[in-house]
Amino acid sequence: METYVNDNFLNEIIDKILRCATLALYGEDVRFSVLLAIKDVRYYLAKVKTGDPRINQRVFECSLAALANSTHPSMPDYKKTLEYAVSLMAIDLPNADRW
Repeated sequence: METYVNDNFLNEIIDKILRCATLALYGEDVRFSVLLAIKDVRYYLAKVKTGDPRINQRVFECSLAALANSTHPSMPDYKKTLEYAVSLMAIDLPNADRW
């Protein structure tokens, strides 16, 4: 597995999203799987990972956006999957105390 960010759990989630993007190339509807992966990330950033959850969220979001932007134009469904994940991350995290 390739390293995208300096956190094993987040790298696993990115890998899961990339696998979903690959399935999207074959016509699979992967939105729910991506939604669940992002839900896991948001919980992890709010409750488990040290540091400011909003900053961590922004770093993860930027990592996904960079992957989407580096996707070859011949793979629009792959890119759309990554952009969907970015859009789910774009919503601000609520106060961690409310989780």
